[in-house]
Amino acid sequence: GENIKGSCDRVFEELWKIKVPKKISVFAWRLIRDRLPTKTNLRRWQVEINDMMCPFCRTMEEAAGHLFFHCNKIIPIWWESLSWVNILVAFPENPRLHFLKHVLGLTDGIRATRWKCWWLALTWTIWQKRNNILFSNGTFNANNLLDDALFLLWTWLRNLEPAFVTHYNQWSSNLRECFV
Repeated sequence: GENIKGSCDRVFEELWKIKVPKKISVFAWRLIRDRLPTKTNLRRWQVEINDMMCPFCRTMEEAAGHLFFHCNKIIPIWWESLSWVNILVAFPENPRLHFLKHVLGLTDGIRATRWKCWWLALTWTIWQKRNNILFSNGTFNANNLLDDALFLLWTWLRNLEPAFVTHYNQWSSNLRECFV
């Protein structure tokens, strides 16, 4: 119906406004539309997959909602990031609804822009870590994933915001300040 189309339009309108590298926007667009080559999607597209398990937890099937938002190895990272902005919310598993809930949680301004960028940095980093495990025998380390996502966000903010000159170590050790 019209509501679903309206919220889809709103999602993509928000997404394309965020000034991050195009490949990240395209990745997020694919995630929100559930068009990433997750194991569940590959099977749906009739690609033969021997191991359907999430590479992080090894207990659930690798669907986008699980991998990015509800895997027991990933959800603590989302919870921690919520503490930076003092938001209490139950995130939905559906990627489109997760993004909408995430971006609508804050009003406009630098804080909201950074929060949207954080969603993109974290989901992109999760995908990179997943691919590293599947294709390069990488291992899962939540602290490492969080650090990589934070560093990516920091590099974007350095390019996005002319006044942003905070050193990475100072910035990353005081994350609540970043989202004020």
